[in-house]
Amino acid sequence: MPGQPPSIRLFHLPVLLGILMTGCGLFEPRTPEDPTQSGLDFLPPTTPEIVIQNLTSAVDQKNAANYIACFADPVKTGRTYVFTAAAEASAQYPGVFSQWTLTDENDYFQNLVAKTSPTSYSNLLLTQKGPAIQTSDSMVVSYDYEIRFDHSDVSFPKVATGNLQFTIGVDKNNFWSIYRWYDFKTTGDVTWSALKGKFSN
Repeated sequence: MPGQPPSIRLFHLPVLLGILMTGCGLFEPRTPEDPTQSGLDFLPPTTPEIVIQNLTSAVDQKNAANYIACFADPVKTGRTYVFTAAAEASAQYPGVFSQWTLTDENDYFQNLVAKTSPTSYSNLLLTQKGPAIQTSDSMVVSYDYEIRFDHSDVSFPKVATGNLQFTIGVDKNNFWSIYRWYDFKTTGDVTWSALKGKFSN
């Protein structure tokens, strides 16, 4: 106020700011992100390494939109996504993997997420095996993996392990994506292929 000393006017300023900030809801918890919507944490995949980082984050966060964005969409990339399942899973789920498409990849992950709660634990650990083989437009890289999903289906394990090989390619916009995936059984645990087979429908 015009007649008040400067010290009194300064005292009112923090109080006024506090009221305004509280009224705007800045300190209220935000609504959890819809797993079907891409999040701001999805980085533009300008390198193969960022594709792997995005994939790991998508599994950790159970974000289906970010997950499927890691794979080659033929409309955008001109490449058809191909998944080759581990032999034991192909035998266990006959017919499921004969024509596995990008739609199947999306459906299984959506089904898996639907069997978990928003607060349940999920994690993907990838350990690179040997050097990557890179050309001007693609990279082939092998990983031992452990994927964990704390789903609600008591008939199926929550952890899958094995070895996988990704071929990651770059499109005309200089964005990279996975367009070929081979899965291999290397331990006594179920494989990622079996996880896909179980939650494919």
